[in-house]
Amino acid sequence: MTDIHAAFFSGHTELAPVLMLHGTGGDESDLLPIATFLFPQHPKLGIRGRVSENGSNRYFMRHTDGTFDLDSLSHETDWLLEAIQTKTTEHHLDASRLIVLGFSNGANVAAYAMLHKTVPFKRAVLLHPMLIDPAESVANLADTRVFTSYGDVDPIVSKDNFDALTAQLTAQQASVEPFKNHQSHHLTQAELLAAKDWLTKNA
Repeated sequence: MTDIHAAFFSGHTELAPVLMLHGTGGDESDLLPIATFLFPQHPKLGIRGRVSENGSNRYFMRHTDGTFDLDSLSHETDWLLEAIQTKTTEHHLDASRLIVLGFSNGANVAAYAMLHKTVPFKRAVLLHPMLIDPAESVANLADTRVFTSYGDVDPIVSKDNFDALTAQLTAQQASVEPFKNHQSHHLTQAELLAAKDWLTKNA
């Protein structure tokens, strides 16, 4: 496969490794401060999306009108899952224990992967995710636990879209804890504290 831009930060090997998936314009180290707050002692692996949009890193393409390219989404998600397997093997990490930490574009690709692909991970913290492809999912997420966050003045993620993502994950039997707050499309202390509390309860 093509070159994988990744960053690995070691931690206690008995703890679950964390997979960091950045937002648009981020990179493989972008979420390290957030990951360090939520998972201070855990090993951390970041993988950069290989799509560039006007110089900004992304995990999948958009059409010129701003709509999502679903062919790119499917293809790039397959690539990302292969990259995860390659890098977890390289760093001797147990992929089945991965906890995904995704923000915005990274949260979107993680949610899509859970609903439409076969993924190794069973826990995810998805910050400001969207439902990109509402096509019917056949995934069985009975053992999957997900924390999601949403801002009620977010100009990117609508309430209806966020609620639809929650409904679809729940329909596939995932355990979902949505966190809604008065904020825009950015991270706040309130949602990170809520995520940390959820992680403590779902350790």
